[in-house]
Amino acid sequence: MVLPVDRLAVLPLALGLLVLLWDILLAGWIASQRQASRTFTTLTGLCGLIVAPAALVAMATVLESTARTLVGVTWIWPLVTIAFAVQVLYALVARLLTPAVGVPLLLYNACVATIATSDFLVSISGTAPIWLQGAVAARDAVAGLAVGRAALVSPFALLVPMIAPAYPARWKASAGVRALLTLTATAVATLLLMQWPQAVGAIRSYDAAIGVRLQERPANDFAIGLRMYSRLEGPPPARLVKADLKLADTLKARAMLVVLTNKGTSNAALDSLARLLDPWRADSGTIAIALEVDEKSKVRDNAQQLATIERVLLRLRPDVLIPGWRAPLPTLLPSQEPEIAWWKDMLTSTAGVIARVRPRTQLGWSAARVDTRDSAVYDWASSPESPVRVLGVVAYPSFAGLPAVDARLRAFDRWHALALARYGSPRSHWLMEVGGLPRAHGDAAQTASVMQSLAWGTRRSWITVAILGDAGDYDASIGLRAANGRERNVVGVVARASRALRESAFGTR
Repeated sequence: MVLPVDRLAVLPLALGLLVLLWDILLAGWIASQRQASRTFTTLTGLCGLIVAPAALVAMATVLESTARTLVGVTWIWPLVTIAFAVQVLYALVARLLTPAVGVPLLLYNACVATIATSDFLVSISGTAPIWLQGAVAARDAVAGLAVGRAALVSPFALLVPMIAPAYPARWKASAGVRALLTLTATAVATLLLMQWPQAVGAIRSYDAAIGVRLQERPANDFAIGLRMYSRLEGPPPARLVKADLKLADTLKARAMLVVLTNKGTSNAALDSLARLLDPWRADSGTIAIALEVDEKSKVRDNAQQLATIERVLLRLRPDVLIPGWRAPLPTLLPSQEPEIAWWKDMLTSTAGVIARVRPRTQLGWSAARVDTRDSAVYDWASSPESPVRVLGVVAYPSFAGLPAVDARLRAFDRWHALALARYGSPRSHWLMEVGGLPRAHGDAAQTASVMQSLAWGTRRSWITVAILGDAGDYDASIGLRAANGRERNVVGVVARASRALRESAFGTR
């Protein structure tokens, strides 16, 4: 029987919790054994004592909302994983466990320590030697076998080291658990080593985009924008506002995209956001508001959803409204994708509200998965009877690296060419969100991915806006600003490219 995706996603989490519990219980038992040397029991007890808080620190420092308070102790996780590897090595040298158990555990813990070290180096500097960065990418690829592309950015994509069971098991059940964990360590270590060369190849794939240049647009009809303020579930926090506005100013962004959850559409939240949008509107910046797909909204003729859309139109007065926004990368427990009929009904109903409340607002839709379903929706949205006026695509890498971005952009190019030939009624087209995977593939890879998408967009006159996302590591490790507040390299590169576009348009070179 094939398990659904959401159930498969639970397996790595359950296994990680099981290993963590095993480490704590076994370390406590070993530390209490009088026949063991004091050095070994102290090391084992220390591993069991701090592995849980260290794992929490490792997960918390991936996202900006929790990283600021823990940034000074990010070193604890790689240190703990190294201690686990030393503990197994000590047990092997002291002949406290058989090589049949110790060697797989040592190999597994060495892989975990290597990955943790690379994660730490990338978090503080944005770069690591390619063989170390490849270890992180290999970890994500192995986790992706169960959870898909969510493993590339999720803080829960974490491998927990295993303590060495240095003494004979007291019960048959514990002996069975030891055998199971040893087999698991062997399997995971084998998969990591198998994926490592492919992961290094994925990172090297970005070399094709190094130094790529944007094509000049003399008509100044290509705008670089920024997705800001995370997924708003209420009024924008002051810290996010300050940081994102600074980033938008550095990039000289001419468009902004704000994603609202259902909770973020309350009157108080919309009023607070409206005050932030007024300066953008006064400066002739393009404002796009996206409403996140909500499970409760997947009902035809949902009066409450239409009332929410009306409230957003009246209070925010966006230039573009994108109902049914989907995250650029799948979440750890993804929801079921809406059917084509739902998209048609929802977009048509939204268009009716726009025509009645604020006709100046354009209705938008974005292809987030770029699959056959998105292709069918795009074909309908491009037709003369469709009310959609802005069509977009999300372009992020995958486990294979840059080729995934190229594949998405080629599909979008093909869809546009077919629609233009069939209907002859061009729509506005955006790169609705472009980005990279700085944690999985490194800062340089993120820069290459973004610049590849921007260069592709500037070479096509029908692409008018490219939104960079996300401003920070708010919900996933894809931000232009790292969780610890460090601006990633892509910011400076895009800022210089944006300035060159403006200079070419206004002839100031």
